[in-house]
Amino acid sequence: MLRFVGALFLLSAMAAHGQQPIPIIFDTDIGSDIDDALALALALQSPELDVRAVTTVSDDTVGRSRLAWKEMGLYGRHDIPLATGAPETLAGPALTERVPPQFQVLTEQDVLPAAGRRRAADLIVDTLLESPQKLTLVPVGPLTNIALALKMEPRIKEKIDRIVLMGGAFGLLRPEYNIRRDYLAASIVFGSGVPITAVGLDVTLRCKLEGADMERLRAAGNDASRFLVRLIELWQGGQPDQYPTLHDPARHGGGVSGWPGGDPIGPCRSRDRGRRRQRADAVHSRRPAPKDVAPSTLIAREVNVRGFLDLLVGRLSTPPRGK
Repeated sequence: MLRFVGALFLLSAMAAHGQQPIPIIFDTDIGSDIDDALALALALQSPELDVRAVTTVSDDTVGRSRLAWKEMGLYGRHDIPLATGAPETLAGPALTERVPPQFQVLTEQDVLPAAGRRRAADLIVDTLLESPQKLTLVPVGPLTNIALALKMEPRIKEKIDRIVLMGGAFGLLRPEYNIRRDYLAASIVFGSGVPITAVGLDVTLRCKLEGADMERLRAAGNDASRFLVRLIELWQGGQPDQYPTLHDPARHGGGVSGWPGGDPIGPCRSRDRGRRRQRADAVHSRRPAPKDVAPSTLIAREVNVRGFLDLLVGRLSTPPRGK
């Protein structure tokens, strides 16, 4: 499913009220689900955003970095620094899962530059400390890299304007993958005191591409749009009627509204292995924020679904801005 689009959608709305593009660091587990690739494309295609760095996280991070680098090249953005996160999360080792289907687009020519093997947390720290202005962090996968950066260099808190993420399931009786996959990192990030805007499953599940959206993307006919269509087809796995749910890109645009408070971590501690007692009850987003969640955390509540889909497909059908 597409978990990142919602946060990018929200950022576009935020930028619409200002004069300058919002500078962001984009952190992704691109390759397993399809939403990360669409979210990266949307970030690169959005004039409201200024992507300062891209980092990968979780499991086969070298493969994820190769896929991200290939996509960045199609959008003419190899000027953006890329770094590779550690395979393991704070909560456990890397998963031994099958090769993500989207990796099939990679060839022997898709080689990472030497700088692309730099540790992701180091690039996040250096990019923040060297920036004359505050940056927004946009993690669309597990929060491992962000937590490591905060632990390595606490001074970066002063250089982060906000963290806009897809994570949590604030009104549902189910855990959400990004938080569950590294709940220890989530505890660090949500307890850091940095302002956070979280777009959860209860919002992003409403955002789903339709057949007409796919046809519009296919008709665009540029190299980047053809690449995205191919990734979607690999994700579909021979089921052409299975359309992506836009979790990650939904963070990007207008029409997302929210409220303060909420605990994204409580219902996702099933892999705790005894270090914390798993909560039996699902956490409701209207409850007061617990002590380990910053009071400045905002939880998304609503999204303008059709407006978001039109924005997404329109920008992904347009020839790359960077070329």
